[in-house]
Amino acid sequence: MQTTVRKSVRDKQINLRATDEERAVIDYAASLVNKNRTDFILEKAVHEAQNIILDQRVFVLDDARYQAFIKQLEAPVQNAEGRQRLMDAKPEWK
Repeated sequence: MQTTVRKSVRDKQINLRATDEERAVIDYAASLVNKNRTDFILEKAVHEAQNIILDQRVFVLDDARYQAFIKQLEAPVQNAEGRQRLMDAKPEWK
């Protein structure tokens, strides 16, 4: 039995300019993984964007705010239903 995977329709356009050398490198790398240029660039750009978003974990707090933050982190969960909704939420890019 053959399963068909349906991709989302790409209806938004992103334009960019590159040098001949940059395009050649991208095309060569894409060919090594059996992808076309568009799929290769989008896959890599989205992956990098997700990593950058997920890496935003630096908090700068004064001592009082830091202690309040830690207290909240260590406190028992008050709203289990709300926590579950948060855990079930999908990132905007999915």
